[in-house]
Amino acid sequence: MGRVKEKTIEGLFVRVFNRLYTERTKLLSKYKATLEREKFMEIDQERIVKLDEEIEILIQQERALYFMNSNHKHFQTEHHELVGKLTKLQAERTEWIAELAKKDNRIARTLELDAIIEAQGGTISEFTEDLYSAIMDKIVVRERTSLIFYLKNGLAFEEQYSLQRGHDIL
Repeated sequence: MGRVKEKTIEGLFVRVFNRLYTERTKLLSKYKATLEREKFMEIDQERIVKLDEEIEILIQQERALYFMNSNHKHFQTEHHELVGKLTKLQAERTEWIAELAKKDNRIARTLELDAIIEAQGGTISEFTEDLYSAIMDKIVVRERTSLIFYLKNGLAFEEQYSLQRGHDIL
């Protein structure tokens, strides 16, 4: 696969931004609504309470076994199993809360993106590094003539171009 020219990337970025600008209400509102729906579906206070209760019960059982301080193999095995369950539940809770926080970040980034697009005041005709840095997270080359632009809020746009006699055609 050949190297994608910088001018091609810049031209495709202009295309992505202009599409975002002209369709921002539809694209960003729909994306934000989807994120909020996911957030509300996942925010399950019952689940947090249940995890906390299970963790607390396991901690109490672990302490009771520890204070028994028995050399009996049965108590050692049970203690080991409790510590394993406790560690697993704590990791699950931490992972779940981190995922919720990540989604909250995407909603905030979407609001920031909307403000940046609005402040631009219209479509653009040429590439600007400041605008690119403000909204882009990364670009992935899917194929020689297909790039995926990942925005900082998590949205992705695939853009394609043509090759004609060694020249990139947008």
